[in-house]
Amino acid sequence: MNRKSLYAVLGLLLTFPAFPFSAMAQRGGTGAYDEKVLVTAPYQPSLGGLDKSLFVPSTLDTVLRSPVMDYQILSRPFSPTYPIDNIKPAKLLGEPIPKLYNNSIRLGFGYPLSPLAELNFGVGRNRKYELGVFYRHHSAFGHLKGYDRFKTDHSLNEAHLTGRIFADKFVSSVELYYGQKAVNCYGLGNAAYADSSIWRNVELEDYADQPRRWYQNARGVVSFTDNARTEDALRFDAKLDYNLNLTNWRSIENSIIVDGGVSKTLLRDRKSADLFSIGGRIRFEDNTYRDGVNDGYWDGIELETYHRGNELMNAYHFQIQPEIHYEYAFVELDAALVFHVFGNAASSYPNVAKQDRFQFNPVVDLKLHIIDKIFTFFIGTGGGVWRNTVESISSINPYLHPLWFSDLKFTRDKFNAYAGLYGNFSKNIDYRVKVSGHFLQDRLHFDYYRYDYSHYYGFYGYNDFIPCYSGDVFQLKVRGDLNFRWGEKLLAHVDAAYNHYDQRLYYAPAFRANVAFKYNLAGNKLSLYTNLMISSSMKALDRMGQEVTLNPKGCYDWSIGAEYRFIDRMTAFANFGNILAQRYYLWNDYQAYRFNFMAGITFDF
Repeated sequence: MNRKSLYAVLGLLLTFPAFPFSAMAQRGGTGAYDEKVLVTAPYQPSLGGLDKSLFVPSTLDTVLRSPVMDYQILSRPFSPTYPIDNIKPAKLLGEPIPKLYNNSIRLGFGYPLSPLAELNFGVGRNRKYELGVFYRHHSAFGHLKGYDRFKTDHSLNEAHLTGRIFADKFVSSVELYYGQKAVNCYGLGNAAYADSSIWRNVELEDYADQPRRWYQNARGVVSFTDNARTEDALRFDAKLDYNLNLTNWRSIENSIIVDGGVSKTLLRDRKSADLFSIGGRIRFEDNTYRDGVNDGYWDGIELETYHRGNELMNAYHFQIQPEIHYEYAFVELDAALVFHVFGNAASSYPNVAKQDRFQFNPVVDLKLHIIDKIFTFFIGTGGGVWRNTVESISSINPYLHPLWFSDLKFTRDKFNAYAGLYGNFSKNIDYRVKVSGHFLQDRLHFDYYRYDYSHYYGFYGYNDFIPCYSGDVFQLKVRGDLNFRWGEKLLAHVDAAYNHYDQRLYYAPAFRANVAFKYNLAGNKLSLYTNLMISSSMKALDRMGQEVTLNPKGCYDWSIGAEYRFIDRMTAFANFGNILAQRYYLWNDYQAYRFNFMAGITFDF
């Protein structure tokens, strides 16, 4: 093997994310591995973890996005990101290294009118740095039967820029993101206009101007991880995360998160498999919401009382957790003491009080590897605190009232306990089952905003929502996952979750499941895939405040697709969504798109 080929092989091995395999190889001893391997069959390298062909472009509202609000935070001890010792790789003789393309362009077009454009750009293999750029535009301009008065258009634009430096003693990265999402509030169909109990004394043309919601998010993340050279070296990581959120109603939100961790290995005995390390993490989050509405923007004295303009609310969350990690034989233990201090530091909103609160969570995670890699039993406790922000709430439900964020509460998982099993039935099948119970406070759900002048107009709300909070609630959750992979030919995945609450929560289906299947044939040039998403019914309140059941028989969205690489650098794809044209509702009166499709090409260069 000449020198250029050797450098290419070393660069390829160092670039692949094979750190777990490297760590496993170290358990056998401390010496370098220098065995020569003679390849007697053609070597065909592949990237098993990159399922780019699994990408399924679809209309945004086609995918069944039942509100996902099953929050859980489990604090974990910090573990090393990189292996401690560098292992000399085996020498491979006579292997070809294929061309890997760093860049791609994807263009698609579908029905209803739905353009898609994507750009991926990345530098070649480099040991010193990496750079990646991603841009995506996806919009839809369709019409739903029964919603003739309103547009159902929506659009998404997002751009990512990622850079990473690999130095001798550390790895540092910078990530920049900008996203812009726009939705039309179309949840007033023809049936609502025909209901005289809602629209009495109101001329229909008075509400001809359809609300449109815009969300803009700019984010920057700077992270640092040291690259310790020895087992007993102190290792640490740190991250600075800044978020700026702007909406078309001129409200603005700023979030700053500072997070860091440190750990040190005190005992490492390879012969007895003993490992003991200590560490800790510190996290601080500051979130400021400012209502930028000017005086006089709202008509009426009552609304001006609650929206004087430039109201400010500031909240903070400080978390510190000392932790330990221990391994011996088939036992693995993580434990931590997590302390939370949080509250509203400053507020000029009339009904939001300043407060400081404290929460303590003991975190224990015990794993028993009863049969290595096949059967592992785990049990533990945890908890957490997080603040519901404009960004997090609008990502769940974008059809929000523009100025009703004056009380962005903290959701608390005051205590949870869990148990489960995971492992591999074979090299092709892995599974995971988990049962957990959570004692939550102020769990998020949604309801219509009912305008204060309803007593005058007989009008009980437009088509926008406000966030609501549950108070104390107990949640029982059961989750199962099953994956099957047969080489590069077949990939299958099934997951299902059941949630039970001891009180009524709206827009919270009890059962959800996903089934995905992908098959490669014709020398991996042709990929066929399908995806089925299932959700049970859920409760909601209509504009009159009466309880209704959405999707009484449950709902499902079944899509199929194919991707064919007809030349080395060009691939054609087609996807058909909701092929059974099911009519279901994500939010009350917000019907999802029925049958739709998208087709296009991807060009690699």
